[in-house]
Amino acid sequence: MAMSKLKVSTREIGTVKVFDLEGSPTQETLQEIAWKIQRNIRRHRLQRVIINLQFLPFLEPLGMRSLLAACIRPQRSLIYGASNVIAHYLEGTYLPRNVRICQTEKEVAEDLGPFLLEKDSEKQIGSEGKILDQQSMGYNLERRRSKRMHVAIPIDLKIFPDGHEPIETHAIATNISEGGLFAEYLDLEAARKIDRLEPLRGIKTEIRIYPNANFPEEYSLKGKVSRKQLVKKQLGIAVEFLEG
Repeated sequence: MAMSKLKVSTREIGTVKVFDLEGSPTQETLQEIAWKIQRNIRRHRLQRVIINLQFLPFLEPLGMRSLLAACIRPQRSLIYGASNVIAHYLEGTYLPRNVRICQTEKEVAEDLGPFLLEKDSEKQIGSEGKILDQQSMGYNLERRRSKRMHVAIPIDLKIFPDGHEPIETHAIATNISEGGLFAEYLDLEAARKIDRLEPLRGIKTEIRIYPNANFPEEYSLKGKVSRKQLVKKQLGIAVEFLEG
């Protein structure tokens, strides 16, 4: 079955605009998409963008150069999800100083940090009046976080839907408190798998936080999904920590 015509859609994580490319690229459609991205960047004066190429296994060099030209204006542009073929090409070509290739959520979080933070109060997970044990994971996470700059944190999130195989995903926690966290998905493939799960509320999870600038220690926690939020194709899920 032939792939559909190349298209671009947008979403936001924090103050960062994400451009998702999907379909069958040609030199003509790539140039058209590059112009659309460039116009969007100029119109909204975007300073930090992510170009998601995870659904494009191959790009012609001329088309890749058109995309790179569209990325020059922002202060920081990241190329995410590039295939081995595209990544190899990019590594051997000139990249503008403000453009970086990021293969993982960890690299994206380290590069964009607090600009990915979710400050929407509706996405915050509180302790709901509970006094948590001061030895609990949630308490220690909040204590660590409160002493440092609030930055986005890459996490592994394993989801256990009833009657289905576990789904292992990578995400970025953009809000953490004693009670839980809110995780955003940059990976569209993982987001679509999770969005198809119904009901999602109450599904058990395992969370793993690796040592990073914010948390020198590794944490493994158990939790459950309290809700999902899909806004303009950007999926986020709220996870409540469970003790034990």
